[in-house]
Amino acid sequence: MGEIGFEGIITSGLGKGAVFLSIDYYKDNIREKLGFEPYLGTLNLEVGKEQQQLRAIAPIRIESFKKNGKAYGGASCYKIKINNINAAIIVPDLTEHEENMIEIIAPVNLKSKLKVEDGDKVKIELLR
Repeated sequence: MGEIGFEGIITSGLGKGAVFLSIDYYKDNIREKLGFEPYLGTLNLEVGKEQQQLRAIAPIRIESFKKNGKAYGGASCYKIKINNINAAIIVPDLTEHEENMIEIIAPVNLKSKLKVEDGDKVKIELLR
């Protein structure tokens, strides 16, 4: 199967990824459906219209759930590689991010592993 690649510019996030990724339901679903234990944080990329390519691919769904009377949103995930590291774009059903922002989850701290910082460009491969 072919890969689709695009670039994004690393930017600071809202700091909420770690909170959600620490919830057992999300961790368990990511491990089961994406094949890795997520690092407690996301890499945020500012992209152009490239994320529209995601529409051509069926997402891996993490469904919403309720716990102790509180509702938690679901998310659509798309497997990617970033510098040969297996990772995933995660698109929460409920988000405060701008439309041109994507979040990436991985089993490692991507900024540290890739030795990158805000403002740097990175290329990702979207796996079908």
